[in-house]
Amino acid sequence: MSEGNKPNISDVRTGVKGVGSFKALIKDLVPEDVLKLIPRSYDIVGDIALINLPKEVLNYGGLVGNAILALNKNVRAVYAVGTTVGDFRVRELTHIAGEERTSTIHKEYGIKIYVDLKNAYFNPSLSEERRRVASRVVDGELVLDLFAGVGPFTLHIICTKNAYVLANDLNHYATQCLRKSLELNMKVVKGVVDVVNSDALELLNSIRGELFDKAILNLPHKSTYYLGKTLNILKKGGIAYTYVIAETKSEALNKVLNTVKNYEVGETLKVLDYAPRKYIFRVEIIKK
Repeated sequence: MSEGNKPNISDVRTGVKGVGSFKALIKDLVPEDVLKLIPRSYDIVGDIALINLPKEVLNYGGLVGNAILALNKNVRAVYAVGTTVGDFRVRELTHIAGEERTSTIHKEYGIKIYVDLKNAYFNPSLSEERRRVASRVVDGELVLDLFAGVGPFTLHIICTKNAYVLANDLNHYATQCLRKSLELNMKVVKGVVDVVNSDALELLNSIRGELFDKAILNLPHKSTYYLGKTLNILKKGGIAYTYVIAETKSEALNKVLNTVKNYEVGETLKVLDYAPRKYIFRVEIIKK
């Protein structure tokens, strides 16, 4: 198909009744070699769809985006996502269809999470993991969410448990999102949260004593770097939920155990596909 014969993006807006895949809507509108490069799945955050499109496909981004809109009546904007960049783990975004905005309200188990996808990282695929960790928090416990981001772990905890959470993130855009989420969930919040915008090491060094029952280290590329100091501020029997990237469970364990010694290991769980043959694991380290 030549550029001159490339279809108008409105060609897919009428949709095809009963079609379950957006690729089925565009299969006759793009070259076969291009179609093969387009992934079958995409994420939906609030009313914004995110799809990983290779650069070679971006010329057809409008077709892809409008096909997604045609099949998802609650989606208002579609973005192609690139690599995660910078210290704030923000994904590169290219607008391809619908409204041109990046802020939305995402819901998990009835909890409202305010997200600004342009300025803060958020992964909707971790919703089950967030619920699992929150379910292990006991009323009255003190929890440190060291890399809270927009606060999904924190929100799951304080909306289900009468616990205290110290939620920290270096990205002030992320902590602003968390503060907005607290307002949105005011009627269902059971616990207490303090939101801090600080460097993680500075925060850890400022805490005196073994105060916390649990800590969440959701920074898979660097979590082990902060693990030792985090364990220092946990109570005896406290648990550090440490997230790492590895190919196997044994590799994940070794990454953590090479960092700290003489601690008990709890559950090690594969929680998310990260890249071909690489996964995100949660390793629980228990302070003796």
